[in-house]
Amino acid sequence: MVAFIGAVICIIAAVHSGSPAAPPLTQNRSTSPVPFSPGSVARAGALDALHATEAPGGPEAPTFYGLTGGVGGAGSEQRVIYSRLLCTPVPPGQCEPKAVQADQQHEDEDGEWGSLRAAAEELRHTAQRQQDEIRADRRTIRELTGKLAECEGTGGVVQEERERGMMGDEGRAGAVEELERAILHMKERIERLESEMAPLAHNHTETGQKSADRVQSGTKGRGTVVQRKVEDLEGELKRKMKMLEEERKALRKETQKHQEHIDQGLDAVHQRISSLEQGLSENKFPEGYRLSFPMRSSSMYAVVKHSLPALHALTLCMWLRPAQSILGTAVSYAVPEQSHELVLQQLVHGPIEFIINNEVAQFTLNLTVGVWQHVCISWNRRAGVWHTYLGGKLKGEGKDLATRHSIRPGGTLVLGQEQSSMGGLRFVASRAWIGDLSQFNIWDRLLTHAELNALAHCSTGMLGNVVPWNSREMEVFGGVTKQPAEHCSRHASVRL
Repeated sequence: MVAFIGAVICIIAAVHSGSPAAPPLTQNRSTSPVPFSPGSVARAGALDALHATEAPGGPEAPTFYGLTGGVGGAGSEQRVIYSRLLCTPVPPGQCEPKAVQADQQHEDEDGEWGSLRAAAEELRHTAQRQQDEIRADRRTIRELTGKLAECEGTGGVVQEERERGMMGDEGRAGAVEELERAILHMKERIERLESEMAPLAHNHTETGQKSADRVQSGTKGRGTVVQRKVEDLEGELKRKMKMLEEERKALRKETQKHQEHIDQGLDAVHQRISSLEQGLSENKFPEGYRLSFPMRSSSMYAVVKHSLPALHALTLCMWLRPAQSILGTAVSYAVPEQSHELVLQQLVHGPIEFIINNEVAQFTLNLTVGVWQHVCISWNRRAGVWHTYLGGKLKGEGKDLATRHSIRPGGTLVLGQEQSSMGGLRFVASRAWIGDLSQFNIWDRLLTHAELNALAHCSTGMLGNVVPWNSREMEVFGGVTKQPAEHCSRHASVRL
């Protein structure tokens, strides 16, 4: 509060500048009022100006002074009462609050303390590192001291062993000499005893020879008995082995007879079943039948039992109803020399392939899934000319397919699977046919356009002269079924 009042007085004094400075006061005391001119600047006096001076009689009350001047107006005087709190004029810019000065002082002190703390922390880290290095050096010194002690101990042991060895060598040398003397002494005694006992030894030798002969003769007798027993056992064992071999041969013969009997029975049953199937097929499907391949499987296929002769030309026709856009393998004919002698297939999403002697002709038919369609393919070895027909109409043609090649006889014709070898049963499911197939026929000539058109419109009585479509020539496996024909239900019958 005192600082605030002093600041106010400084400001008032600064306003009334231009007046002469007030006369100095002795010990900030005055017996008469001192006039202040306007614009004068007050400067702080002595410290006892803020407090009353003690008198012998007790503390003196603070004295107030008055100023008179023309502050109140013209011709009038106004008395101003002031205390002994006086200020001396301060140059501009030097009157700063004590709080700011204290803050600056604190900031300076904080900076010094921060630098001192950083230096102390750095010294602490340095001392810590030196302490760690001293500990590592101590461990190294201890290890080296231990190894040196071991080396010194080993050297001492070696020296002791050497000394003991030298002493042992001397002792062993003395022991050897004593042993040699003892051996010589014993040799002399033995020679003396031999010279004295020579006649007795001769008599004893004759007696021992006789007893040895008796023992040997007895041993020979016992050995002969044992040998006879072993021979008897060997003979018995040979007889038993011979009997077992004869029994084994008899069992083998009997097993073969049983197997032959079983095979004959199975053949008879198979023939009976085949005849029944043929009779049922002929009676059940008087108007024809179709083969149904319900799924892609490596075990579903049909075998055409009719053998093919050598063919220089051919026409192959059939009705197809694919279950998927990828046909798979519809026809596969293999011979011992070539597994792809005659193949009709479509793999992945590529075109349809017609293969003869492993030579490929590709074409597109755009078959509709789930719809019966009539397909025919013709081929001639002369220039390798080939044609494809869909519904009796020409859809593709080409040449240079297996030129001058004749399809070889004696092969296996399979429907629904691709043969990797003749009659091979290791089929691939991804290449199997899925859907329905009917009226598969093969001719050994090129059919005319009229005949192809008639077949496409369900003409009856036109069977292949090489492979005809009938139940007796078709054998199914793996779940392939024979169903009533329905491919001509929407076509009118055409007769030639």
